[in-house]
Amino acid sequence: MAARAGVSIATVSHVLNGTRGTRQETRERVLAAIEELGYSQNQAARNLARGRSSLLGLIISDIRNPFFPEITSGFQDQAIEHDMDALVLNTNYDPQRSLNAVRRLIGLQVPGVAVLTSQIDPAAAELLPAAGVASVHLDLGRVDRNLSRIVVDYACGIAAALAHLGELGHRRIGYIGGPLQLPSAQVRRKAFLEKSLEMGIEPVRAIDGDFTVRGGYVACEEMLREPLPTAIVAGNDLTAIGVLHRAYDGGLRVPEDLSVVGFDDILFSEYTQPALTTVAVPRNEIGKVAFQALWEMISDPEHAGREFRVGTKLVVRQTTAAPGR
Repeated sequence: MAARAGVSIATVSHVLNGTRGTRQETRERVLAAIEELGYSQNQAARNLARGRSSLLGLIISDIRNPFFPEITSGFQDQAIEHDMDALVLNTNYDPQRSLNAVRRLIGLQVPGVAVLTSQIDPAAAELLPAAGVASVHLDLGRVDRNLSRIVVDYACGIAAALAHLGELGHRRIGYIGGPLQLPSAQVRRKAFLEKSLEMGIEPVRAIDGDFTVRGGYVACEEMLREPLPTAIVAGNDLTAIGVLHRAYDGGLRVPEDLSVVGFDDILFSEYTQPALTTVAVPRNEIGKVAFQALWEMISDPEHAGREFRVGTKLVVRQTTAAPGR
């Protein structure tokens, strides 16, 4: 290839690895030779020359959950921009699979891992910094050397949802959350109860669901008994979609008979019938922030971690209105 481009082997290496500036004309000749010869770079050799892998790990709970694709996309986009790759591992909410994912990534000698699942044993999470691997966690962990965390302001989002319903005149409001072993579910439930108390509202009921459509449907059956709520706040959009289905099957009109607010603003929420009012969590931003956290720790000689905060925003659509009864 060097001979075809009329340059030295070192120049080809600098063009491929971006390790030194080269003249535009020279760079174009090298790139033309690469295309002509169909050259594919040996990534293992490249990593050996660099002294570290260009592969990062991304551990998520459920690839089927609409919450995660945008996070994954944001993370991968940033990795590509920084000439790196991402290996995505799906745990399916299984702590053993999470442990296996951690061990696999350590074995691959990746420099950093974004752990964006709550279903991971703290001892398993500690394996990463102990192996010198930078890691960032969502809603979990602490800040330390090779350890960062991302904190989503769930409480602010729940408060905004309740304030919106209160302004519409709702006083009988129910809440359907998620499994309490999830830290994010704990925060959302606690925020609902505290904000209700602050507003002088006696919650109709607070039910712990499982953050699935079916779970939302089943929990809504329990919610729709006397005294009937005029509004339901759901801990995530999948739960809210289940609530919409149960309301329809029960002959309740949304929002005339029942207002519904979700949480996350997944893609489907805009296309429910009626369109779901929800609290938006900037998932693409979470993916980008996760990469930023790893990049900062990898680039820092001290490998210092820090906390990153991500806000939320209420998106008002068609499932909320003044109470009709």
